[in-house]
Order: sequence, then structure tokens, then C-alpha cells
Amino acid sequence: MHTNDEVNDMRRNRTDLAYEEVLNLAENDDFTHHKKSVGAITAHHIVIHRRNDQIDKEPGEYITVELTDLNDQDQRDEAAAVMTDCLKQVIFGGRTDVERVLVVGLGNQEITADALGPMAAREVIVTSHLFRLQDPSVGQDMREVAVIVPGVMGQTGMETAEFVQAVARQFQPDLVIAIDALGTRSLQRINRVIQISDTGIQPGGGVGNHRKAINEALLGVPVIAVGVATVVSIEALIDQVLSAAGSDDYERIMQHIHYHESYQMVLTPKEMDEEVRHLSEVIARSLNQALHPRFDTM
Repeated sequence: MHTNDEVNDMRRNRTDLAYEEVLNLAENDDFTHHKKSVGAITAHHIVIHRRNDQIDKEPGEYITVELTDLNDQDQRDEAAAVMTDCLKQVIFGGRTDVERVLVVGLGNQEITADALGPMAAREVIVTSHLFRLQDPSVGQDMREVAVIVPGVMGQTGMETAEFVQAVARQFQPDLVIAIDALGTRSLQRINRVIQISDTGIQPGGGVGNHRKAINEALLGVPVIAVGVATVVSIEALIDQVLSAAGSDDYERIMQHIHYHESYQMVLTPKEMDEEVRHLSEVIARSLNQALHPRFDTM
């Protein structure tokens, strides 16, 4: 037999989304949650003041942008506009000293569900070489931006965080923006939510493959994380189905799945290729608009 605490821990399936941590909680001194709708897009602004037994996320600011129809070009345009405003809020927040930015595309570009970071990063406008060459085309409304796609440990043999740390030490950015694929507890949120946070990121956290965190403590500068929930674990999916069905066998089935390594897998939808491409475009466009006010004329 397992204790109630162990069963509750099983219910708290892996998620990278702060939104899912607070969704069913009444607002209290530990967090605030405000919602705003713009057309078909909904933005959830969550501020976590302290970590506790119910909220397993670092204190900080989290913004979740929700879409309903990723195939609708107008909705993608709306999402990019909302994302741009949210990014400006999180990146700058009254600061005027953000001039040099390092964008990091995290993930394995050979695996579609993990390719969001590299795909989006490659669409970000790179300008650091122009600044270095004192190119006259560089204007007052552009920032010095460099982009790296460090790959994953299985490809490079190096911890991604240490790779980023070495580049940041050389480039000396004012800010790092990391783009990555995330994990969700809900099938309905796959490829439908984009999260922006100011707490950094732990690559692989959403699928249980925890790597060294990329955050301000490591790099010495603020780290903004931008991610999309592209996978859901088998455990989370079956939990969702059994809970909705009101199964009497819930506890027995979830214990079996939780304690058997062969079930520790993740799922993605069959439309993943096209949807990741759409999401990469939305993220890259919003980053370009936030970092380079002249973006629309470039």
C-alpha cells in the first residue's frame, strides 16, 4: 500500500508550466494570477512569491499565452502581437540597460518535439557582427543580438548549461533568452500555450531528464525562458483520462504506471511538424519585434 502523500505525488505529474501549478488554487499570499484576453488569445500573468508544497516552481514572473487554433493565421498574428508586449514587459520592465542579448535555442533539432528551440533561434535576427563591424545599417532602434544552438549532451558530450556559460562569459550579454520545448500535464495544452518566465530554465525538466539549470545564478545576468508545451507524459495522460472517467481503479493503475520504468515515455500529436514550425515563427517574430523596434522595416 502507498500513503496518501505518495498518491498525491503521483497526481502531480511532470509539468514545466506555472499555470498548471496554480490553475485550481485560490489566490493567496504565495501567488497572484491575472487573466487578460485579446481577441482569441488569452494571457495569464502569474507571479509566484514563494515556493510551497502546492506550487513547485521558482519564485518569479510567469506569463502564459494561450491559443485555440494554431492553423489560423490571424490568430498566430494576434499571438505574436501579445507575445511581443509580454516579452517587452518581462525583458525590460523599466530597465534601459539591455543592449546586448544572447539568444539560446535549446533542444535536439533531430527530434521534432524537441526542435522548437533551434528552429525559433534560427529565425531571430542576428546583429552582433554588424555592431562589431560598425556597419552603418545598425541604427539606434536595434540591439546587439547573438544566437547559439548548443545541441544536447548526447550530441556534444557537454552539459548545455556549461556550454552557454562559456559563451556568455565571452560575449558578456546584459540578458540571456533561452527557448525550449516544455512538458505539460494536459493533452489539450500541447502546442497551445507559450510560457515566458524570468526564472531561467532547467533543460529536460518537463520529461524527467533534469539537466543543470540555466539561470542568473549560473550566468550572472538575468535569464528569460520562452517555451511551448510540446509533450505530455504517459502517466499524465492516463491520469487525465482516469480522472475524467471517475475510474474506481485509479489508484491501482496509477501506481502500476508510476513505478514501472517502461511506462516513462512522452507523447506528441501527429501534426507536430507543422505546429512546431508555426510556433517557432510566432516566437521568433515576437522576439524580433521586442528586441529590434525597427523589425517591421528590416
